[in-house]
Amino acid sequence: MLLEVKGVVKRFGGLVAVDDVSFDVDKGEIVGLIGPNGAGKTTLFNVISGFYKPNKGKVIFKGIDVTGKRPYEMARLGLGRTFQIVKPLMGLTVAENVAIGAMIKYPDASEALRKALEVLEFTGLYDKRFALARTLNLAEKKRLELSRALAMEPDLMLLDEVIAGLNPTEVDMVLDLLKEVNRKGITILMVEHVMRAVMNISQRIVVLHHGQKIAEGTPEEVANDPKVIEAYLGREEL
Repeated sequence: MLLEVKGVVKRFGGLVAVDDVSFDVDKGEIVGLIGPNGAGKTTLFNVISGFYKPNKGKVIFKGIDVTGKRPYEMARLGLGRTFQIVKPLMGLTVAENVAIGAMIKYPDASEALRKALEVLEFTGLYDKRFALARTLNLAEKKRLELSRALAMEPDLMLLDEVIAGLNPTEVDMVLDLLKEVNRKGITILMVEHVMRAVMNISQRIVVLHHGQKIAEGTPEEVANDPKVIEAYLGREEL
């Protein structure tokens, strides 16, 4: 098992944001993590990737108890991460942004840049390599965020809403890219609100609601689960 989340609890004062959540992600899988706004998805990502230390529970990555490890330690172990709100270094070029991600594995600047250009070729941003990050549109910034994570050569990628805000054509392009990423042997755990996308690409789905796991299974099983339907009532239909 590549990732094991065991009974994780994360509180902020009196608010329990993640409440005794457990699930596994096997090597090579694409697993979707879904739930209404405020369900605890990004908080759980922050626990897994080391930004938050859980109040209770464990995170096991590659058989190692990594609970409470720092984000840079998780990155060195092979965990890549994108963020819900994209924040590239606006005054740097696209290639420089990605090279910074690559430096976790390639401390030499020239080697990091070589890796960055290789990744940009793969993600379709090579022609923008000399452009300043501030000049990119939203879809390009999302791909830049993905490129920076890929440059770290992760075994597991945590993708936080890489599709949100994109038009249907852009969504399909990103889905094709993620499938190719997965074919290269990278495991994916993704938070997403675009149900069509997450149901299309995921082999399994984990559903959170009010910080608790309420369902887990194949996309079809989850889509037909009464608890999931109730949680999403009044929102986008599964």
